[in-house]
Amino acid sequence: MRSETAEARQLLTTNSPTLTVESLEAYQSLMIYYQSAIDEVETKLKIIDRELNNNEIIGRTNTIHNIQCRVKSFKSLITKLEKRDVAFTAENASKELTDIAGIRVICAYVDDIYMVLKSLSQQADVAIIEVKDYIKEPKPSGYRSVHVILEVPVFFLKETKYIKVEVQFRTIAMDYWASLEHGLRYKHDVPDTTLTKRLEATATLISELEEEMLSIRKGIEGE
Repeated sequence: MRSETAEARQLLTTNSPTLTVESLEAYQSLMIYYQSAIDEVETKLKIIDRELNNNEIIGRTNTIHNIQCRVKSFKSLITKLEKRDVAFTAENASKELTDIAGIRVICAYVDDIYMVLKSLSQQADVAIIEVKDYIKEPKPSGYRSVHVILEVPVFFLKETKYIKVEVQFRTIAMDYWASLEHGLRYKHDVPDTTLTKRLEATATLISELEEEMLSIRKGIEGE
């Protein structure tokens, strides 16, 4: 939180004159709320993973390979609102943006993604707002993932807030491709036409590799 606060203070002194000390205080309050929502959802995911590790359930130790969490930085939040021509306030941010709190869940296999998502969605205090399945319908670039907007109640000292969290589900292979693709496409000044076909082809190869690995696993497990 200290690094985000330092970034926010720098923006107050060097960026838009409409940003004030009140803006910083509003962002700090948002961080508390959204980080708490992340903690709630991350705990749920860890409990699901712990149960799946049990030999009586599945017994695989890498159903959820990794969980990555972040609250959108002050700079990113301001930039996204400005693109929508919306002034920064805590109310506007919460109303306009659904990805202030973000969690990326890296699973071993594609079927693990749907199993974990199903378990999460069946919990009584989890409301699924939106699901975008880019595994069943990949983006033209080859990007594959499942994006979920959900809402959970978070119990604070004197109030309960219902807060949205964006959860992205990927496999290890999908995350590998997406991480490298982002670096190649956005970090280098290369025309999209030069890269698009090759990146899409690698995404297809990785998808085929995943299917084969899943088939091997199911064969071992006797499915």
